Amino acid sequence: MPASPVGTLLVLSLQLHSLILLQRPIYRSMLDTNHLKNVDQNYSQHFLFALMICGRLILTAVLLLMHAFLPFIKMPRMLDIGKTSDYLFDKDYEVRVRMMRTLDKDVSDTK
Repeated sequence: MPASPVGTLLVLSLQLHSLILLQRPIYRSMLDTNHLKNVDQNYSQHFLFALMICGRLILTAVLLLMHAFLPFIKMPRMLDIGKTSDYLFDKDYEVRVRMMRTLDKDVSDTK
């Protein structure tokens, strides 16, 4: 019995996925031992920063789930998609500014 096109496609995609993982394992791309130095934070500062973002996203996700089931419940403006997106962009900007300051400080230290 010939293999179905869907089954063949699935096998090929799994093989391709395995080859990609062998070339660049996930653990290598996820580990950054200089991350705290790069973002100019100590462990506690970084923990609180990440925890604040996580808390905001969890709260937004819970409210969106409630809104999905009960659409007559309005999302608070502060937690709607646009404001959440703005919040994440602002936090990303803060990290990038800290990283640039760290790079500038490292360059000036080498002179």
